[in-house]
Amino acid sequence: MKTLLFVLCWLIAAPAAWAANELLVGDFNAGEPPNNVGGAYGTWNHDPNDDTQGCFYFHEPEDSQQNPDGFAIRLDYDVQSKNPAFNGFWIKLAGIDTSEFNVLSFWVRGGADGKFTTRFKVEVKDDQGHRAIYPVQGITAEWQEIRIEIKKTKSELNWKKMTEMVVVFDDIVATYKEGTIYIDQISFKK
Repeated sequence: MKTLLFVLCWLIAAPAAWAANELLVGDFNAGEPPNNVGGAYGTWNHDPNDDTQGCFYFHEPEDSQQNPDGFAIRLDYDVQSKNPAFNGFWIKLAGIDTSEFNVLSFWVRGGADGKFTTRFKVEVKDDQGHRAIYPVQGITAEWQEIRIEIKKTKSELNWKKMTEMVVVFDDIVATYKEGTIYIDQISFKK
């Protein structure tokens, strides 16, 4: 009887302990904002008056191992312009406390047609406007988890009040100037 009671207590407590190891920011399964922490998300363009560059997002049903019945964000970006070009996707973090977490994790893949950049940048920002920038590279047409060790930065971020994560495509870094990237399951992990 004691063994059964122990197992039942463990089964009740274990999911809470596992949840404490991860803070899910965006699984996009609702098919519309807000994200999992109550924040908005969208795209931005450096020069909205230049119609030769831009970024747009769509909720796309995604049949992947990470999110078999949900949605992913499809980002159609274009940084092919005679002018300086950069744009991307932002997701508000609603002032969450990430001080207990060391890794920013998300799943990513390029479009099936092979037209996508293999590298871009990710920025995280705090409530004081401080930011840290991380390169992301090695993107393929297959889903893969990107794990960024966020605390390995010289930036003095206030990890207790994080406000935004931004995906940045730019004409200097992008290996393919116009294409499609999919992003899903954004979270902070220990």
